[in-house]
Amino acid sequence: MAYQAIYRKWRPQIFEDIIGQSHITNTLKKQIMSDRISHAYLFCGTRGTGKTTAAKVFAKAVNCLNPQNGSPCNECEICRGIQDGSIMDVTEIDAASNNGVDNIRELRDDVNYVATQTKYRVYIIDEVHMLSTGAFNALLKTLEEPPAHVIFILATTEVHKIPETILSRCQRFDFKRITPSDIIVRMKEIAAADGIEITDDAYSVLAQLADGSMRDGLSILERCVSSLGNKIDRASITDILGMVPNDMLFDITNSVISSDSASVMTLIDNISKEGKDLNVFCDSLIKHFRDLLVCKISNKPENLLEYSDNILLKIKTQAENITYEKLSNAVTILTKAKADAKWVKNPRIIYELSLVKLTQPELDSSQEALLDRLASVEKKAENGIVVKNTSDKKEEVKEEKKSKKKAEVPARLFTPIDKSALTSGSPIVAAARNWDKIAGAICREYPFLNFLINRKITIDGDGIILLFDEKEITLKNLAVKYLQQIQKSFSHYSNTDFMIKPVFAKDMEDYIIDVWDIEESNSDTKINADHPSSFDSNDPFDKLKNEYPDIVEFQDDNNRSADGSSSYEQQELSDEEITEEFLDADEIEKQYSDTEETQTNE
Repeated sequence: MAYQAIYRKWRPQIFEDIIGQSHITNTLKKQIMSDRISHAYLFCGTRGTGKTTAAKVFAKAVNCLNPQNGSPCNECEICRGIQDGSIMDVTEIDAASNNGVDNIRELRDDVNYVATQTKYRVYIIDEVHMLSTGAFNALLKTLEEPPAHVIFILATTEVHKIPETILSRCQRFDFKRITPSDIIVRMKEIAAADGIEITDDAYSVLAQLADGSMRDGLSILERCVSSLGNKIDRASITDILGMVPNDMLFDITNSVISSDSASVMTLIDNISKEGKDLNVFCDSLIKHFRDLLVCKISNKPENLLEYSDNILLKIKTQAENITYEKLSNAVTILTKAKADAKWVKNPRIIYELSLVKLTQPELDSSQEALLDRLASVEKKAENGIVVKNTSDKKEEVKEEKKSKKKAEVPARLFTPIDKSALTSGSPIVAAARNWDKIAGAICREYPFLNFLINRKITIDGDGIILLFDEKEITLKNLAVKYLQQIQKSFSHYSNTDFMIKPVFAKDMEDYIIDVWDIEESNSDTKINADHPSSFDSNDPFDKLKNEYPDIVEFQDDNNRSADGSSSYEQQELSDEEITEEFLDADEIEKQYSDTEETQTNE
C-alpha cells in the first residue's frame, strides 16, 4: 500500500475520534439516532479543526446499515464503499475550483436522481465561500427545498462571506480551535500506535506550533519523524524547525529588562550565524512577551500556558522583573518590525533597531515608550535603593520619597504671573475674556486662521497662550508659521501690545489660568459686548470694517477713498448750520423748477 501522510492515515472514522468538538459530534449522533436529520448543514471554523472529517463521518453514519450509537460501524458494505470511494452517492465538491454557475446548475440537475445504493445522497461542498454570487443564487432554491433523499453539508473557514439567504437555510455548527491539551492527547495515541518516542517537552512544542489545528500539528510531527526518526525531543524539534531555544528568549528578555543594548546585538548575531529564521524568532519573542503578561495578570497561569514546571517557574520569575508598560511597548514595536521586515532586503537591521529601542526607550518618542520610561522611573522610586561608596565598604541605603517638584516650563514658553494680583479689570484678563470676539474678527479677515486660533487659551506675563493638544503638531507648526500675521491682527483688534504664543497644553498643565475664575474688580473697565474687543479702535472705519467686512469701500493708507477724495470725520451741526445746509419743501420745489427751465432753454 502506498505511503500515506500521518494526518490522512489517522483521520477519524467515527465521531468519538474527532478531538475537541464534542459539542458538535454529540448533537449529530443524537439527530441520527432519533432520525431527525436536516436537509442542510453548515460546518464553519478555522483550518484543521475537523470540518471535512465530520462531514464524511456524518455521510457514512446516515447511510450505515448497522450504526453504533449514532456513529458508523465502518464494517458494512456501505461504510466501506463510502470509505474507498466506490459508492458515488456521496459527492465531495471543491468550491474553490468549481465555483461557477454552470457547476452548480449541474449539481442542481443531479440531485433529482435518487440514490443508487444508499438511503441519502450526500453533497459535501468544501470552501463554499468561494462560490460566485451567481452560483449562490443557483444553489439557493435547491438548498431551500431539496428532494427528501438529498443532504447538503457546506464547509467553510470564512463564514462571513456566505450570503444570509444561504445561512438561514442551514443548521450551523461552529468548530472550535483545538486546545493544546487535546492535541497532545491525540498525538500520544498516534505515537503509541506508530512506535514513536516523544518527550513531554516535545509534545508541548508540537501542540504550541499546531496553533489550534490538529492537521497542522500532525503535519509538523510527520516532518520531525522524517528527519529524526522515531525518537523526538524538544531540542531536536527546535533545531529542525529553525526555532529559537527558550534559553535564548530568556536571555534577550533579560537584556531588554537591564537595558543592555550590546548584549542584544550579540544575541541577534548568534541567531543569524546559527541560520535561524529571524521572522520565526520575532514570532517566538512576541509569544514569550505574551506569556510573561499572562503570568503577571493571572493568578493561575499554569491553566493558560502549556509549559513544563521548570520553564513555567522561569517565566514567572522573569515576569516579576518587567513592567506592564515594557511588555506592551515590546509587543507594539516587534509587531511593527515584523510588518516592516517584509519590505526590506535585510530584515536583520529592522529587528536590531527594534530591540535597541526596547533597551533604550528614550530613543523612541511614541506614547508606549514614554509610558515605559515613566514606569521604570516609578519602579526605581518605589525601591529607593542607592549605592554609596565609603572608605570601608559599599552599603545600600533606602532613601525616603521626596515630594516631586513641579516641572518647570521653559522661559520661552511661559512668563510667570502673579495670579493673586489679577482682577477682571486687568488688561490681560479683559483681553482673554474677550478672546472669542477678537478671534472672530481675525477669522473674518483671514478665514484660513480659524483652526489655529479658535481654541482654548490661557494667559501669562506676556499675553495670550494658544493651547494645542499634543496630537495637533501640524496645527501648532502652522500657528508658528503664521504667528506674525496673528500677532499683527490681534494687536489691531485688541489695541494692546500683548504677545500671542502657541504652546502644547501638556507643557502648561500645571500653569493654566482660567480667566473666568478670577474675581471681579470694582474698576470701571468692562468688556464691550457689542464689539470684537473692549480695546477696539476708535476709528469708525475700523468698526464698520469689523461688522461689515464684505461691503466696506476700499481705502488706502493715505485715507483716500476709491474716487481719490480725502476722508473726513463726521461732525455735529449747529441749528444755524442746519438752516443753511438744508432746504425746506418749497425751496426744493422752486430749485427743481428753475433747473428744469434752464435745461429747456439750452
